[in-house]
Amino acid sequence: MISNKRTKYLVVFIALCCSHTFSQETTYVDIPLTDFRAFNQPDQNWVITSDFDSDFTKPWNLKRIKPGSGVALNNYSEKTHGHLVTNKEFGDLDLEFDFMMDKGSNSGIYLQGRYEIQLFDSWLKSNSTYADCGGIYQRWNEEGGMKGYEGVSPLVNASYAPGLWQHLRIIFKAPKFDDKGNKVANARFNEVYLNGVLIHNQVEVSGPTRASLFHDEKSLGPLMFQGDHGKVALRNIRYRSIQKNVGKGKNSKSGINIIKPIKRPYLLRSFIMFKGEKLNKVISLGHPSGLSYAYNLEKGALLKVWRGNFMDVTDMWHHRGQAQLAKPLGNTISLSNSPAIALLSDFHEPWPDSIAPSMVHQGYALDKNGVPKFTFNICGVNLTDYIVPLDDGMGFERTLTLNGEIDTNLYSRIISAESIVQISKEVYRVDGNYYVMIDKKFQSKKRETKTGQELLVNIGKVSSEITYSIIY
Repeated sequence: MISNKRTKYLVVFIALCCSHTFSQETTYVDIPLTDFRAFNQPDQNWVITSDFDSDFTKPWNLKRIKPGSGVALNNYSEKTHGHLVTNKEFGDLDLEFDFMMDKGSNSGIYLQGRYEIQLFDSWLKSNSTYADCGGIYQRWNEEGGMKGYEGVSPLVNASYAPGLWQHLRIIFKAPKFDDKGNKVANARFNEVYLNGVLIHNQVEVSGPTRASLFHDEKSLGPLMFQGDHGKVALRNIRYRSIQKNVGKGKNSKSGINIIKPIKRPYLLRSFIMFKGEKLNKVISLGHPSGLSYAYNLEKGALLKVWRGNFMDVTDMWHHRGQAQLAKPLGNTISLSNSPAIALLSDFHEPWPDSIAPSMVHQGYALDKNGVPKFTFNICGVNLTDYIVPLDDGMGFERTLTLNGEIDTNLYSRIISAESIVQISKEVYRVDGNYYVMIDKKFQSKKRETKTGQELLVNIGKVSSEITYSIIY
Protein backbone atom coordinates (compact mmCIF):
# COMPACT_ATOMS: atom_id res chain seq x y z
CA MET A 1 0.00 0.00 0.00
CA ILE A 2 1.15 3.53 -0.74
CA SER A 3 1.59 5.59 2.41
CA ASN A 4 3.59 8.51 3.74
CA LYS A 5 3.70 9.73 7.33
CA ARG A 6 4.65 13.25 6.29
CA THR A 7 1.60 13.57 4.02
CA LYS A 8 3.60 14.46 0.92
CA TYR A 9 0.80 12.99 -1.16
CA LEU A 10 -2.59 11.41 -0.72
CA VAL A 11 -4.18 8.31 -2.15
CA VAL A 12 -7.86 9.24 -2.44
CA PHE A 13 -10.60 6.64 -2.85
CA ILE A 14 -13.64 8.08 -4.61
CA ALA A 15 -16.87 6.11 -4.57
CA LEU A 16 -19.07 6.37 -7.65
CA CYS A 17 -22.81 5.67 -7.60
CA CYS A 18 -25.10 5.27 -10.58
CA SER A 19 -28.88 5.02 -10.45
CA HIS A 20 -30.07 6.09 -13.93
CA THR A 21 -29.36 4.81 -17.39
CA PHE A 22 -30.24 6.41 -20.72
CA SER A 23 -30.18 5.18 -24.29
CA GLN A 24 -28.68 7.45 -26.95
CA GLU A 25 -28.57 7.60 -30.70
CA THR A 26 -25.12 6.47 -31.75
CA THR A 27 -24.73 8.89 -34.65
CA TYR A 28 -24.02 12.57 -34.13
CA VAL A 29 -25.53 15.19 -36.42
CA ASP A 30 -23.17 17.99 -37.45
CA ILE A 31 -24.27 21.61 -37.59
CA PRO A 32 -22.48 22.75 -40.78
CA LEU A 33 -20.30 25.85 -40.65
CA THR A 34 -19.87 26.37 -44.36
CA ASP A 35 -22.42 29.19 -43.97
CA PHE A 36 -25.05 30.34 -41.48
CA ARG A 37 -28.10 28.61 -42.92
CA ALA A 38 -28.52 26.59 -39.72
CA PHE A 39 -28.87 29.81 -37.72
CA ASN A 40 -31.41 32.59 -37.43
CA GLN A 41 -29.97 35.54 -39.40
CA PRO A 42 -26.93 36.30 -37.23
CA ASP A 43 -25.53 39.83 -37.02
CA GLN A 44 -22.40 40.84 -38.93
CA ASN A 45 -20.14 40.15 -35.94
CA TRP A 46 -20.42 36.43 -36.80
CA VAL A 47 -18.24 35.38 -39.75
CA ILE A 48 -17.31 32.05 -41.34
CA THR A 49 -13.58 31.38 -41.69
CA SER A 50 -11.10 28.51 -41.84
CA ASP A 51 -8.55 29.77 -39.34
CA PHE A 52 -7.07 32.90 -37.82
CA ASP A 53 -4.13 34.11 -35.78
CA SER A 54 -4.13 34.35 -32.00
CA ASP A 55 -1.69 35.16 -29.23
CA PHE A 56 -2.35 34.14 -25.62
CA THR A 57 -0.47 37.18 -24.30
CA LYS A 58 -2.66 39.80 -26.03
CA PRO A 59 -6.37 40.60 -25.56
CA TRP A 60 -8.62 41.15 -28.62
CA ASN A 61 -6.20 39.13 -30.71
CA LEU A 62 -8.42 36.69 -32.65
CA LYS A 63 -7.76 38.41 -35.97
CA ARG A 64 -6.55 38.15 -39.58
CA ILE A 65 -9.55 36.18 -40.74
CA LYS A 66 -8.59 33.70 -43.47
CA PRO A 67 -10.68 32.44 -46.42
CA GLY A 68 -12.46 29.13 -46.06
CA SER A 69 -15.03 27.54 -43.78
CA GLY A 70 -15.45 25.29 -40.77
CA VAL A 71 -15.14 27.94 -38.04
CA ALA A 72 -17.69 30.47 -36.79
CA LEU A 73 -15.92 33.48 -35.33
CA ASN A 74 -17.58 36.15 -33.21
CA ASN A 75 -15.65 39.19 -34.40
CA TYR A 76 -17.12 41.25 -31.56
CA SER A 77 -17.27 45.03 -31.71
CA GLU A 78 -19.20 47.70 -29.81
CA LYS A 79 -21.41 48.23 -32.86
CA THR A 80 -22.15 44.58 -33.73
CA HIS A 81 -22.38 41.92 -31.03
CA GLY A 82 -25.45 39.79 -31.64
CA HIS A 83 -25.95 36.19 -30.53
CA LEU A 84 -25.76 33.08 -32.74
CA VAL A 85 -29.06 31.17 -32.47
CA THR A 86 -29.98 27.89 -34.20
CA ASN A 87 -33.12 27.54 -36.29
CA LYS A 88 -33.69 24.05 -34.92
CA GLU A 89 -35.12 23.55 -31.43
CA PHE A 90 -33.98 20.81 -29.07
CA GLY A 91 -35.17 18.95 -25.98
CA ASP A 92 -33.02 16.32 -24.29
CA LEU A 93 -29.61 16.64 -25.90
CA ASP A 94 -26.05 15.34 -26.02
CA LEU A 95 -24.10 18.31 -27.42
CA GLU A 96 -20.41 18.81 -28.06
CA PHE A 97 -18.26 21.43 -29.78
CA ASP A 98 -14.84 23.06 -29.83
CA PHE A 99 -14.36 26.66 -28.77
CA MET A 100 -11.50 29.14 -28.55
CA MET A 101 -11.45 32.08 -26.15
CA ASP A 102 -9.68 35.35 -26.75
CA LYS A 103 -7.56 36.59 -23.82
CA GLY A 104 -9.97 37.98 -21.22
CA SER A 105 -13.02 37.10 -23.30
CA ASN A 106 -16.49 36.05 -22.15
CA SER A 107 -19.26 34.05 -23.85
CA GLY A 108 -21.67 31.22 -23.14
CA ILE A 109 -23.75 28.40 -24.59
CA TYR A 110 -27.46 28.50 -23.71
CA LEU A 111 -29.31 25.18 -23.91
CA GLN A 112 -32.85 25.85 -25.21
CA GLY A 113 -31.81 29.52 -25.24
CA ARG A 114 -32.37 29.45 -21.45
CA TYR A 115 -29.78 27.53 -19.42
CA GLU A 116 -26.19 28.73 -19.69
CA ILE A 117 -22.83 27.01 -19.43
CA GLN A 118 -20.28 29.79 -19.19
CA LEU A 119 -17.45 30.15 -21.73
CA PHE A 120 -14.71 32.31 -20.27
CA ASP A 121 -10.96 32.83 -20.26
CA SER A 122 -10.37 31.19 -16.86
CA TRP A 123 -6.85 29.92 -17.57
CA LEU A 124 -4.77 29.36 -14.40
CA LYS A 125 -7.51 30.66 -12.12
CA SER A 126 -7.84 28.94 -8.76
CA ASN A 127 -11.12 28.70 -6.84
CA SER A 128 -13.36 28.81 -9.90
CA THR A 129 -16.88 30.22 -9.57
CA TYR A 130 -20.10 29.91 -11.58
CA ALA A 131 -18.78 32.77 -13.77
CA ASP A 132 -15.69 30.82 -14.88
CA CYS A 133 -15.34 28.51 -17.84
CA GLY A 134 -17.73 25.58 -17.54
CA GLY A 135 -19.72 27.16 -14.72
CA ILE A 136 -23.52 26.95 -14.70
CA TYR A 137 -24.33 30.65 -14.68
CA GLN A 138 -26.52 32.10 -11.95
CA ARG A 139 -30.21 32.97 -12.14
CA TRP A 140 -31.55 36.49 -11.63
CA ASN A 141 -35.09 37.45 -10.63
CA GLU A 142 -35.36 41.23 -10.48
CA GLU A 143 -39.10 41.27 -9.71
CA GLY A 144 -38.77 38.68 -6.97
CA GLY A 145 -35.83 40.50 -5.39
CA MET A 146 -33.53 37.54 -5.97
CA LYS A 147 -30.33 38.81 -7.57
CA GLY A 148 -27.75 36.15 -8.27
CA TYR A 149 -28.64 32.63 -7.09
CA GLU A 150 -28.28 28.96 -8.10
CA GLY A 151 -24.96 29.47 -9.89
CA VAL A 152 -22.83 26.31 -9.79
CA SER A 153 -19.03 26.30 -9.98
CA PRO A 154 -17.24 23.65 -12.08
CA LEU A 155 -15.79 20.81 -10.01
CA VAL A 156 -12.33 21.66 -11.34
CA ASN A 157 -10.80 24.31 -13.58
CA ALA A 158 -9.95 22.35 -16.75
CA SER A 159 -9.39 25.40 -18.98
CA TYR A 160 -6.63 25.78 -21.54
CA ALA A 161 -4.83 29.00 -22.41
CA PRO A 162 -6.63 31.59 -24.56
CA GLY A 163 -6.08 31.12 -28.28
CA LEU A 164 -6.18 27.29 -27.97
CA TRP A 165 -9.02 25.01 -29.00
CA GLN A 166 -11.00 23.58 -26.09
CA HIS A 167 -13.74 20.93 -26.07
CA LEU A 168 -17.07 21.01 -24.26
CA ARG A 169 -19.56 18.17 -24.01
CA ILE A 170 -22.98 18.65 -22.38
CA ILE A 171 -25.53 15.91 -21.65
CA PHE A 172 -28.72 17.84 -20.92
CA LYS A 173 -32.27 16.88 -19.86
CA ALA A 174 -34.98 19.39 -20.73
CA PRO A 175 -37.72 20.31 -18.22
CA LYS A 176 -40.81 18.11 -18.29
CA PHE A 177 -44.46 19.18 -18.32
CA ASP A 178 -47.77 17.37 -17.77
CA ASP A 179 -50.80 17.49 -20.08
CA LYS A 180 -51.92 20.78 -18.52
CA GLY A 181 -48.58 22.46 -19.07
CA ASN A 182 -47.46 22.27 -15.42
CA LYS A 183 -43.78 21.64 -14.93
CA VAL A 184 -43.16 18.28 -13.27
CA ALA A 185 -39.37 18.09 -13.58
CA ASN A 186 -36.64 20.73 -13.70
CA ALA A 187 -34.05 20.99 -16.44
CA ARG A 188 -30.89 19.12 -15.52
CA PHE A 189 -27.28 18.97 -16.64
CA ASN A 190 -26.67 15.23 -16.36
CA GLU A 191 -22.97 15.55 -17.14
CA VAL A 192 -20.69 18.28 -18.43
CA TYR A 193 -17.11 17.66 -19.58
CA LEU A 194 -14.52 20.36 -20.30
CA ASN A 195 -11.46 19.11 -22.20
CA GLY A 196 -12.34 15.56 -21.20
CA VAL A 197 -12.68 16.35 -17.48
CA LEU A 198 -16.02 15.91 -15.66
CA ILE A 199 -16.97 19.32 -14.25
CA HIS A 200 -20.70 18.83 -13.46
CA ASN A 201 -22.71 15.77 -12.49
CA GLN A 202 -26.51 15.70 -12.10
CA VAL A 203 -27.13 19.43 -11.53
CA GLU A 204 -30.73 20.69 -11.66
CA VAL A 205 -31.64 24.24 -12.65
CA SER A 206 -35.03 25.58 -11.57
CA GLY A 207 -35.37 28.17 -14.33
CA PRO A 208 -33.68 30.25 -17.04
CA THR A 209 -30.28 31.84 -16.57
CA ARG A 210 -29.85 35.58 -16.46
CA ALA A 211 -29.67 37.10 -19.99
CA SER A 212 -31.46 34.11 -21.53
CA LEU A 213 -33.54 34.51 -24.69
CA PHE A 214 -36.74 33.54 -22.88
CA HIS A 215 -38.11 34.03 -19.38
CA ASP A 216 -40.45 31.05 -19.57
CA GLU A 217 -39.67 27.33 -19.82
CA LYS A 218 -40.71 24.88 -22.52
CA SER A 219 -39.85 21.37 -23.59
CA LEU A 220 -38.03 22.63 -26.70
CA GLY A 221 -35.77 25.56 -27.52
CA PRO A 222 -32.82 26.60 -29.73
CA LEU A 223 -29.12 26.66 -28.94
CA MET A 224 -27.72 30.15 -28.39
CA PHE A 225 -24.04 31.11 -28.46
CA GLN A 226 -23.53 34.42 -26.70
CA GLY A 227 -21.97 37.16 -28.82
CA ASP A 228 -22.22 40.35 -26.77
CA HIS A 229 -19.28 40.02 -24.34
CA GLY A 230 -16.16 39.23 -26.35
CA LYS A 231 -14.44 37.33 -29.13
CA VAL A 232 -14.93 33.56 -29.33
CA ALA A 233 -14.56 30.97 -32.11
CA LEU A 234 -16.59 27.75 -32.59
CA ARG A 235 -16.12 24.62 -34.67
CA ASN A 236 -17.18 20.94 -34.84
CA ILE A 237 -20.64 21.59 -33.38
CA ARG A 238 -22.60 18.35 -33.28
CA TYR A 239 -25.42 16.74 -31.32
CA ARG A 240 -27.45 13.61 -30.78
CA SER A 241 -30.70 13.09 -28.92
CA ILE A 242 -31.10 11.34 -25.59
CA GLN A 243 -33.93 8.83 -25.52
CA LYS A 244 -36.24 8.26 -22.56
CA ASN A 245 -35.06 6.59 -19.38
CA VAL A 246 -34.75 2.86 -19.90
CA GLY A 247 -35.38 2.42 -16.20
CA LYS A 248 -33.52 2.98 -13.01
CA GLY A 249 -30.53 0.77 -12.90
CA LYS A 250 -29.40 -0.95 -9.75
CA ASN A 251 -27.56 1.28 -7.36
CA SER A 252 -24.01 0.27 -8.16
CA LYS A 253 -21.04 1.44 -6.18
CA SER A 254 -17.51 1.39 -7.43
CA GLY A 255 -14.43 3.43 -6.72
CA ILE A 256 -11.19 4.78 -8.07
CA ASN A 257 -7.86 5.36 -6.36
CA ILE A 258 -6.26 8.72 -7.12
CA ILE A 259 -2.75 9.83 -6.19
CA LYS A 260 -2.66 13.52 -5.31
CA PRO A 261 0.71 15.19 -4.51
CA ILE A 262 0.46 17.58 -1.56
CA LYS A 263 3.86 19.01 -0.56
CA ARG A 264 6.40 17.43 -2.89
CA PRO A 265 6.36 15.91 -6.40
CA TYR A 266 5.37 12.26 -6.70
CA LEU A 267 7.14 9.90 -9.12
CA LEU A 268 5.21 6.88 -10.36
CA ARG A 269 6.63 3.99 -12.40
CA SER A 270 3.87 2.27 -14.37
CA PHE A 271 2.50 1.08 -17.67
CA ILE A 272 0.70 3.75 -19.72
CA MET A 273 -1.30 3.64 -22.94
CA PHE A 274 -0.04 6.08 -25.55
CA LYS A 275 -1.77 6.35 -28.94
CA GLY A 276 -2.94 2.73 -28.74
CA GLU A 277 0.40 1.31 -27.57
CA LYS A 278 1.08 -0.03 -24.08
CA LEU A 279 4.39 1.39 -22.83
CA ASN A 280 6.15 -0.33 -19.94
CA LYS A 281 9.11 1.92 -19.13
CA VAL A 282 7.27 5.07 -18.16
CA ILE A 283 7.81 7.36 -15.20
CA SER A 284 5.29 10.09 -14.42
CA LEU A 285 5.68 13.18 -12.28
CA GLY A 286 2.80 14.71 -10.36
CA HIS A 287 3.54 18.16 -8.97
CA PRO A 288 1.70 19.92 -6.10
CA SER A 289 1.00 22.80 -8.51
CA GLY A 290 -1.37 20.49 -10.40
CA LEU A 291 0.97 20.09 -13.40
CA SER A 292 1.99 16.56 -14.43
CA TYR A 293 3.86 14.73 -17.19
CA ALA A 294 4.59 11.19 -18.38
CA TYR A 295 8.06 10.30 -19.71
CA ASN A 296 9.37 7.25 -21.59
CA LEU A 297 12.68 6.33 -19.94
CA GLU A 298 13.66 4.07 -22.82
CA LYS A 299 13.60 6.81 -25.45
CA GLY A 300 13.94 10.04 -23.51
CA ALA A 301 10.51 11.01 -24.87
CA LEU A 302 8.10 13.41 -23.20
CA LEU A 303 4.80 11.61 -23.81
CA LYS A 304 2.07 13.69 -22.19
CA VAL A 305 1.51 16.78 -20.09
CA TRP A 306 -1.63 17.68 -18.20
CA ARG A 307 -3.15 19.95 -15.56
CA GLY A 308 -5.51 18.74 -12.84
CA ASN A 309 -5.43 15.60 -10.73
CA PHE A 310 -2.41 13.33 -11.12
CA MET A 311 -3.12 9.62 -11.59
CA ASP A 312 -5.86 7.02 -11.34
CA VAL A 313 -4.00 3.93 -10.10
CA THR A 314 -7.04 1.67 -9.63
CA ASP A 315 -5.83 -0.89 -12.18
CA MET A 316 -2.44 -1.06 -10.50
CA TRP A 317 -4.13 -2.00 -7.23
CA HIS A 318 -6.80 -4.35 -8.50
CA HIS A 319 -5.40 -5.87 -11.69
CA ARG A 320 -1.83 -6.81 -10.85
CA GLY A 321 -0.46 -9.17 -13.45
CA GLN A 322 -3.02 -7.95 -16.00
CA ALA A 323 -3.47 -4.35 -17.10
CA GLN A 324 -1.47 -2.57 -14.36
CA LEU A 325 -2.15 0.69 -16.15
CA ALA A 326 -1.97 4.12 -14.56
CA LYS A 327 -4.38 6.60 -16.12
CA PRO A 328 -3.50 10.31 -16.29
CA LEU A 329 -6.24 12.60 -15.03
CA GLY A 330 -6.99 16.15 -16.06
CA ASN A 331 -6.89 17.75 -19.51
CA THR A 332 -4.15 15.69 -21.17
CA ILE A 333 -2.07 16.82 -24.15
CA SER A 334 -0.27 14.05 -26.07
CA LEU A 335 3.18 14.87 -27.44
CA SER A 336 5.60 12.27 -28.87
CA ASN A 337 7.08 8.83 -28.24
CA SER A 338 10.22 9.53 -30.24
CA PRO A 339 13.60 10.57 -28.78
CA ALA A 340 14.20 14.28 -28.28
CA ILE A 341 17.79 14.05 -29.60
CA ALA A 342 19.03 12.28 -32.73
CA LEU A 343 22.02 12.19 -35.05
CA LEU A 344 20.91 12.95 -38.62
CA SER A 345 22.93 12.85 -41.82
CA ASP A 346 21.42 16.23 -42.73
CA PHE A 347 18.42 18.46 -41.96
CA HIS A 348 16.13 16.51 -44.32
CA GLU A 349 16.66 12.98 -42.95
CA PRO A 350 13.42 11.64 -41.36
CA TRP A 351 13.31 11.68 -37.57
CA PRO A 352 13.79 8.20 -36.04
CA ASP A 353 10.83 6.65 -34.20
CA SER A 354 13.00 4.23 -32.24
CA ILE A 355 15.97 4.87 -30.02
CA ALA A 356 19.41 4.68 -31.61
CA PRO A 357 21.79 1.96 -30.32
CA SER A 358 24.18 4.76 -29.41
CA MET A 359 21.65 6.29 -26.93
CA VAL A 360 21.73 4.73 -23.46
CA HIS A 361 19.61 5.72 -20.46
CA GLN A 362 21.78 6.14 -17.36
CA GLY A 363 19.16 6.91 -14.71
CA TYR A 364 18.02 10.09 -13.03
CA ALA A 365 18.76 12.27 -10.01
CA LEU A 366 16.36 14.51 -8.06
CA ASP A 367 16.92 18.22 -7.59
CA LYS A 368 16.34 19.85 -4.18
CA ASN A 369 12.62 20.11 -4.92
CA GLY A 370 12.19 16.45 -5.91
CA VAL A 371 12.05 16.97 -9.69
CA PRO A 372 14.10 14.42 -11.71
CA LYS A 373 16.95 15.15 -14.12
CA PHE A 374 17.16 12.27 -16.62
CA THR A 375 20.58 11.37 -17.98
CA PHE A 376 21.57 9.59 -21.20
CA ASN A 377 24.68 8.96 -23.23
CA ILE A 378 24.36 9.54 -26.98
CA CYS A 379 27.28 9.18 -29.37
CA GLY A 380 29.68 9.53 -26.46
CA VAL A 381 28.04 12.76 -25.26
CA ASN A 382 26.28 13.06 -21.90
CA LEU A 383 22.70 14.36 -22.13
CA THR A 384 20.62 15.72 -19.24
CA ASP A 385 16.86 16.17 -19.73
CA TYR A 386 15.28 18.40 -17.08
CA ILE A 387 11.52 19.15 -17.20
CA VAL A 388 10.28 21.49 -14.48
CA PRO A 389 6.96 23.32 -13.90
CA LEU A 390 7.03 27.02 -14.69
CA ASP A 391 6.69 29.23 -11.62
CA ASP A 392 3.59 30.94 -13.02
CA GLY A 393 1.84 27.59 -13.59
CA MET A 394 1.51 28.09 -17.36
CA GLY A 395 3.18 24.77 -18.22
CA PHE A 396 6.62 23.18 -18.27
CA GLU A 397 10.12 24.32 -19.13
CA ARG A 398 12.36 21.68 -20.70
CA THR A 399 16.16 21.99 -20.72
CA LEU A 400 18.38 19.63 -22.73
CA THR A 401 22.06 19.90 -21.76
CA LEU A 402 24.93 18.18 -23.62
CA ASN A 403 28.45 17.71 -22.26
CA GLY A 404 31.22 16.45 -24.50
CA GLU A 405 32.35 16.78 -28.09
CA ILE A 406 29.10 17.41 -29.99
CA ASP A 407 28.69 16.20 -33.57
CA THR A 408 27.64 19.00 -35.92
CA ASN A 409 24.75 16.81 -37.15
CA LEU A 410 23.19 16.33 -33.71
CA TYR A 411 19.62 17.70 -33.71
CA SER A 412 16.85 18.24 -31.19
CA ARG A 413 13.23 17.89 -32.32
CA ILE A 414 11.22 20.44 -30.39
CA ILE A 415 7.78 19.73 -31.90
CA SER A 416 6.15 17.17 -34.16
CA ALA A 417 2.56 17.96 -35.18
CA GLU A 418 0.07 18.32 -38.01
CA SER A 419 0.28 22.12 -37.87
CA ILE A 420 2.85 24.49 -36.39
CA VAL A 421 1.97 28.18 -36.66
CA GLN A 422 4.44 30.85 -35.63
CA ILE A 423 2.50 33.62 -33.89
CA SER A 424 5.47 35.72 -32.73
CA LYS A 425 9.27 35.63 -32.94
CA GLU A 426 9.48 33.06 -30.14
CA VAL A 427 6.00 31.48 -29.83
CA TYR A 428 4.40 28.70 -31.91
CA ARG A 429 0.81 27.44 -31.74
CA VAL A 430 0.80 23.65 -32.16
CA ASP A 431 -2.31 22.02 -33.68
CA GLY A 432 -4.30 24.70 -31.87
CA ASN A 433 -3.82 22.61 -28.69
CA TYR A 434 -0.77 24.11 -26.95
CA TYR A 435 2.03 26.66 -27.35
CA VAL A 436 5.78 26.21 -27.56
CA MET A 437 8.04 29.12 -26.66
CA ILE A 438 11.70 28.97 -27.70
CA ASP A 439 14.29 31.75 -27.78
CA LYS A 440 15.14 32.89 -31.30
CA LYS A 441 18.86 32.51 -30.50
CA PHE A 442 18.45 28.73 -30.90
CA GLN A 443 17.57 29.23 -34.58
CA SER A 444 14.74 26.69 -34.63
CA LYS A 445 13.71 25.73 -38.14
CA LYS A 446 10.44 24.25 -39.38
CA ARG A 447 10.26 21.47 -41.95
CA GLU A 448 7.53 19.50 -43.71
CA THR A 449 7.03 15.76 -43.14
CA LYS A 450 4.73 13.08 -44.58
CA THR A 451 2.34 13.53 -41.66
CA GLY A 452 2.69 17.23 -40.88
CA GLN A 453 5.45 19.50 -39.65
CA GLU A 454 8.42 19.47 -37.28
CA LEU A 455 10.51 22.11 -35.54
CA LEU A 456 14.22 21.24 -35.24
CA VAL A 457 17.29 22.82 -33.67
CA ASN A 458 20.77 21.89 -34.88
CA ILE A 459 22.41 21.56 -31.47
CA GLY A 460 25.87 20.90 -32.92
CA LYS A 461 25.91 24.32 -34.56
CA VAL A 462 24.01 26.40 -32.01
CA SER A 463 24.45 25.56 -28.35
CA SER A 464 25.19 22.75 -25.90
CA GLU A 465 22.02 23.68 -23.99
CA ILE A 466 18.51 24.10 -25.41
CA THR A 467 15.61 25.47 -23.34
CA TYR A 468 12.00 25.80 -24.41
CA SER A 469 8.58 25.94 -22.75
CA ILE A 470 5.35 24.01 -23.33
CA ILE A 471 2.38 26.23 -22.44
CA TYR A 472 -1.25 25.09 -22.25
